[in-house]
Amino acid sequence: MSRTPARIRPRPAGFTFVELLLALALGALVAAILGALLHGLFAAGEGQSGRLRGPFAARAALRTLSRELACAFAPPVEDVPPLQLSVSTEVGQPETVLSFYVPVPGPLGYDIEQVTYEIAPTRGAQREWRRISAPCSGPFADAPVTNVLFTGSFSLIVEILSEEVAHPVWPPPQGETKPGLPASVRLTLALPGQAPRPTEVLLQAATGIRCPIERAAADENAAADAPAGE
Repeated sequence: MSRTPARIRPRPAGFTFVELLLALALGALVAAILGALLHGLFAAGEGQSGRLRGPFAARAALRTLSRELACAFAPPVEDVPPLQLSVSTEVGQPETVLSFYVPVPGPLGYDIEQVTYEIAPTRGAQREWRRISAPCSGPFADAPVTNVLFTGSFSLIVEILSEEVAHPVWPPPQGETKPGLPASVRLTLALPGQAPRPTEVLLQAATGIRCPIERAAADENAAADAPAGE
């Protein structure tokens, strides 16, 4: 007798229960891996943003102010204080306002601009460190530009040093001293959890101290003019 070959039953369409469970498990695993990667990326980005908004950004703003303040000079205009410092405790007003004049290099249509730095409270212990610049002549004289250099929890104390006396405002009261360009300005930056950092900025136009580039050029010229053998 010949045996009748067994018929192969066709596989029903769709997934079996076991295959469905495996697919769900793989999908959950992939989702968990992607979630961990995204969380790590976001955490790294927040950490970097925090560092940029923290002490690094505050000290960068201080360096910007220090470099620009060292170049302050008295404009050739009478009855205009070359440097002004005011403080206020009124609500809605900046706590500290420091204003001075600086030369502007390059063909920008003007050669002098007035720069103002403001420390203004925003909410709670948060403050904004603003820089406002306005040309003293030309078509953009009435269009000041405002940049926020730093936002966070900090304090900045500005003191004008003249004749070994620290002044919290400038010009000082009438008759106390000359309201001209002071010799130096002390900037004291305080950040949470850190000791205050005082920085004294010498104003080159008032002290006559040359910058390192000028000093290096002078030293080279002196060496070139020196007799041989010295």
